[in-house]
Amino acid sequence: MLKHFFTLQWKSFFRAASFKTNLAFKIFMIFGAIYFILVFLAMGFGSYFIIKKQGLGDPLRVVNQFMIYYILGDLYIRYMFQKMPILNIKPLLYMPFKKSQVVKYSLGKTVFSFFNWMHAFFFIPFSIVLITQDYDPLAVISWHVGLMALFFCNNFLNIMMNNKDAIFYPMVGILAVLGICQYNGWFDITVFTAPIFNSFFDLPYGPVYSLIPCLLLLGLVIGSYSYFRKHMYLDGGLATKHTEAKSEDYTWLNRFGNLGTFLKNDIKLIRRNKRSKTTVILSVLFIFYGLLFGSGMLEVYEGPVWSIFAGIFVSGG
Repeated sequence: MLKHFFTLQWKSFFRAASFKTNLAFKIFMIFGAIYFILVFLAMGFGSYFIIKKQGLGDPLRVVNQFMIYYILGDLYIRYMFQKMPILNIKPLLYMPFKKSQVVKYSLGKTVFSFFNWMHAFFFIPFSIVLITQDYDPLAVISWHVGLMALFFCNNFLNIMMNNKDAIFYPMVGILAVLGICQYNGWFDITVFTAPIFNSFFDLPYGPVYSLIPCLLLLGLVIGSYSYFRKHMYLDGGLATKHTEAKSEDYTWLNRFGNLGTFLKNDIKLIRRNKRSKTTVILSVLFIFYGLLFGSGMLEVYEGPVWSIFAGIFVSGG
């Protein structure tokens, strides 16, 4: 049955009207994936020695201290970019397949998403370095398993939170506020979260605590399966949601004359499309990316090579 699903997916890709566009996009994604793989590998092998050289303390404890931001940041990236299985379910509903088989296949595909296994390119090298530096192998494996289970939990959380902006954006706002508070020394959330991640490593109960994320993952898998199995109807849970239309005149743009008409259309199109909204948000965030260079926020970026890179990257060449 899986072979049949893969064959249908393969044919839908090559027979699509936008085949050339999809192929170019896939090639671009492959190069992007290779770039991030190399970055994560370099960070995985080098983080331990960089933290040691900077005298920040036990590298494992330092990584655990900021792990809460890493995990929540991963959930944010998934929400913005990860493809949802609903797009794969709809075409299959017209075919003589059991609903359980369709749901298992669609959810199973997300397990092999790059957003899940890209983290292994950081944590596997980092774990290997820890073991070579005389950390207890059992404790390291326990810590590794617990964290990877949390990343897979993000996968299914993202599926269940799909298009629920009312839940997601307040969470992002809270995360941003917590980060600002920690940076300014007002409130440090990592004081409460770091012990949770440290417990996955600390023996003798580390392996037991690492089972908690695994059980949470199992619950999310069952919950996701039940949700899609229950709502897998074209006129029900998979139906396109319609909201009441609201008129947006943007009368303050009328003073620009004919140009104002085009500006209104552009703004409306941006607000109505998730991809365009994501591009705008990321563009605003990248405005502040240049502050990392030359502001003294990170010592590693103070070299002349990084200054040249910053000038080229921020100015666009």
